[in-house]
Amino acid sequence: MDILYIIEKYLNEYHINPDFFQLYSSSTENINSYMQYFDLNNKSLLTTGSSSDQAINATLAKCNDITVCDICPLTKYYYYLKLASLLVLNRKEFLDFICIKKTDIEENRYFLLKSTFNKIKSTLKHLDYESYYVWEYLFKKYSTNDIKRLFREDVNDMESIIYCNRYLKNDYNYNHVKETVINASINFINEDMSNLNISRSFDNIWLSNIPQHLNNQENEKLINNSIRLLNDKGKILLCYFWNTSMTVKGFPIEYFKNIKAKKQKIMGISKNDDRNSILLYTR
Repeated sequence: MDILYIIEKYLNEYHINPDFFQLYSSSTENINSYMQYFDLNNKSLLTTGSSSDQAINATLAKCNDITVCDICPLTKYYYYLKLASLLVLNRKEFLDFICIKKTDIEENRYFLLKSTFNKIKSTLKHLDYESYYVWEYLFKKYSTNDIKRLFREDVNDMESIIYCNRYLKNDYNYNHVKETVINASINFINEDMSNLNISRSFDNIWLSNIPQHLNNQENEKLINNSIRLLNDKGKILLCYFWNTSMTVKGFPIEYFKNIKAKKQKIMGISKNDDRNSILLYTR
């Protein structure tokens, strides 16, 4: 399998850029806070996000037509590992197994624990055989510490992970999302969002903080392509800011004013943090 060849190259340090390869075990954005600005009920969503938390949370708002486009080639495989874990494990077991926490080593001792994987792997095999094959191979060949290198380390603490994700808020939401996510149509495209060329459009598009990593020309291409893919009366989350004073790197904020994009203040990644915001475009 090509993906196993790519993973082997990365784990054996053949100079693959981790910024575009590593997964987020959970989102670092407050998805729960910005969901309220989008009409997701029976609408379509195009989103980035290698953690797949954007997609999973959206199903709780009755969004059942979701396309995840991410440059990270592992996104689909991690989603199915996450989905199998959701379906089999209780909320605490899920948080322990699937989420890296910004804390001491002891708190993360259950992350990708092989014995827990053995509990969910038959469900994973039923959901998506290719994803099962990838994770079964990794767990047989590598230690948890080795596999952990596939994930980014800039993560939130447990309280923030729960606060930012509606489906993790309580046992009721967690059990409910098992039904909503399994009934949703979630498709995956391994592509740079700027180059996405498909023959359909969407009611909602979430770009996360991609513009903060691009230059002027790259941003113009990304935004123009996103607007092209947007339905009438649709909305785009053009950029997520962890601090309301931030601007988009290398890209004049006046451009966003020209397309009538507005900055909307939202709550941050914890209950006492109100500095975050999103840049919102409405067609």
